[in-house]
Amino acid sequence: MMAHGSPEGCLESELTCPICLHLLLDPVTLPCAHSFCLVCLETPERDNTSGFDQALCCPVCGQEHLSPESLPRNIKLKQIVENYKASSISGELQSSAEDKLINDRPSPEDADVCKSTDSGKSSLVETETNERRSRLNPVITSLQEKLALVDDLASKEKAREAAVKAAHADLRKDVSSVLEEIAELVKTYSTTALKLLEAELRPREDAVGKRVRMLSDLQKPLRSAGLQVDALMDEMDDACFIDGVRDVENQVSSLTLEPLQDSSSDLELSSSLKKVCEKIEHQNTQLRLGLGSTQRALRVVLNPSEVTFDPDTIHPNLVLSEDLKTVSFSAAKQPYPARSRRFSSFFQALSSQSFVRGEHLWEFQAEGCAWVLAVCYGELPRSGSGSGLESSAGSWCLMYCDNLLRAYEKGKDTPLRRTPSLKRMEIRLSFSTGTLAFYSVSDVSGDKTHLHTFKVRFTQPVYLAVRMMSGQPKAHITVN
Repeated sequence: MMAHGSPEGCLESELTCPICLHLLLDPVTLPCAHSFCLVCLETPERDNTSGFDQALCCPVCGQEHLSPESLPRNIKLKQIVENYKASSISGELQSSAEDKLINDRPSPEDADVCKSTDSGKSSLVETETNERRSRLNPVITSLQEKLALVDDLASKEKAREAAVKAAHADLRKDVSSVLEEIAELVKTYSTTALKLLEAELRPREDAVGKRVRMLSDLQKPLRSAGLQVDALMDEMDDACFIDGVRDVENQVSSLTLEPLQDSSSDLELSSSLKKVCEKIEHQNTQLRLGLGSTQRALRVVLNPSEVTFDPDTIHPNLVLSEDLKTVSFSAAKQPYPARSRRFSSFFQALSSQSFVRGEHLWEFQAEGCAWVLAVCYGELPRSGSGSGLESSAGSWCLMYCDNLLRAYEKGKDTPLRRTPSLKRMEIRLSFSTGTLAFYSVSDVSGDKTHLHTFKVRFTQPVYLAVRMMSGQPKAHITVN
């Protein structure tokens, strides 16, 4: 054994089991941070014949822990012990050989006699030591390489774990914000509906309550007059009797029931409730609009590639579907509100969502029309000849018209190919690689064919945009 004052001795002490006082064998580490051989913790006294886990008491600090069978093995500590054993064996062999050579060194007078013998022994020991070292060196190297690899992987996974947790925390926060908005919409709807109902019911209840109070006020003098009449029945003095009768008559004549007649009826109440129903139905419309907006916001949070068309940008000859994903041609102009963002010269529509990062994939389908499909900046002209998607300097698009496919970048066109039909497309936008790629999709097999890729580094948020180049009754464009 090495001296404890030396570095090797200190290391050996740290790697020694406190129970058996030997180097750790298949070590396990308790939650209190003390390590022991697994076999030393599995003593006969701890045999569990009852079928229940028994507490394990640490031999060093006395803390109680789970049974050793449920404790994880300390693989890293085991590797350190094995490496130490390997280096110790090599060092002990070399030290033993050197001590043997020193102790067995012949005296000067026997030097000549023993020279050849010592030389042979020294050579044999050195050979054995080299053989052991050469046998252990690959094992030690392999262990060290694997330990370094595991350490590196563990470090990367910890960093990835932190990134995932941070991203999930942001996602939970965004989803909670949208759900709180939905709850607030429902709460506002409920409060408003109850107020409308209360506004019709409360006056009727107040009127009935007022009549009850007035009748209650009449009951008191009438009962008092009744008591006076009972008393007059026993009155023997004629003058007192006459005065008493006159007093009761005055009291009764002063009471009137005309104001107590109920002017309201069940028919009037029914009419009032119908008005409440109409007002609540108006609130239903507002609630549906609000919930639709928040649900789309939730989809955007959960799906960063979610895309819908902005109702305030579509041309008046385009009709937007309820899910805001399809625009259809209409021969009659729609009475849309006037908006500065609405296209007025071309049958175009812009997405509600903008994109600044990430990887995105969309599907595009057109029926009954020539079309333009683009990714563009938001500061696009809304009227005039320069408002066409293919004309803008901040637009990257494909145009399919008269069986010819063209690519446009910053207003400059590049003819690509002729094709008799092109209805389904796939668009892939990658901010990391700075690419915008277009693929055609077969209606029959679903196979995809690369059409064109733009290489561009966007400097602003970009939107998805479409243009319907010809107006036909059943023409429509859908983006998912």
